[in-house]
Amino acid sequence: MTAGTGGPGAPDHDEPGPDGPGSPDHDEPGEGGDADGPDADGPDADGPDADGPDAPLPSGWVRIGERSWWSSWAGYSAVFVVTTIVYFGAQAGRFFDGLVPFPSDLLLGAVLIAALMWVATAVRNAIYPQPWVNLDTDQLRAGTRRTVALADVDRALVPLDPALRSDVLVLRLTAKEARVEIILRDRRGPRLDGTSTRVLAEALRRTSVAMPTSATDPTGRFGRYNFPGHIGLGDAIALVEHPPVPGAPLPASW
Repeated sequence: MTAGTGGPGAPDHDEPGPDGPGSPDHDEPGEGGDADGPDADGPDADGPDADGPDAPLPSGWVRIGERSWWSSWAGYSAVFVVTTIVYFGAQAGRFFDGLVPFPSDLLLGAVLIAALMWVATAVRNAIYPQPWVNLDTDQLRAGTRRTVALADVDRALVPLDPALRSDVLVLRLTAKEARVEIILRDRRGPRLDGTSTRVLAEALRRTSVAMPTSATDPTGRFGRYNFPGHIGLGDAIALVEHPPVPGAPLPASW
């Protein structure tokens, strides 16, 4: 009786329990690997791991961040730029009084200011070009031509002007033959991706960055007063790996 009752009872419970088909179909992703295996975890796990702190460092030349033509104006809104052109354009337009009728003189003044801003941007981009790092050869490349050994990079500083703009954080690295500028944070948040952050932090560890010293301060104890904006190696690495939020104190202001 027990077997007879159990026999029909089991089929009656198990057959709709396809559930049998339903259970395997629901459980297979977890057990068969769709959720835990390479098909599901692979893309999700490999993506973060490939860009995570434990991932191997890439070889060859790695671009640090992405520097566009207008990167020098990071932190300045379009309204500020347009207002600057209009205001100073009106001032410059006075030079054209008597030469052209109003409002052509104002238009020429605005064009003159815009041209000067374009030239200033071009010069700045030439001074601080796109940085690249090659950890295989321990080299830093500024733009497409100037290449220096990481050991020759001996100065790191946070420019005072961008440092005063709480939404922008810039780090400059300099050597005798080259200099680069990296925007670590802007109004939208951190600018460097995981790979750029790890490569730049490792590159810094291989440099000779240190606080400047002087004859009157050979230990560099008062370096932050004698050399405003300059930071040491530890502070530079910390800024790269963990850019402080807007409004937080910077090493240059400690």
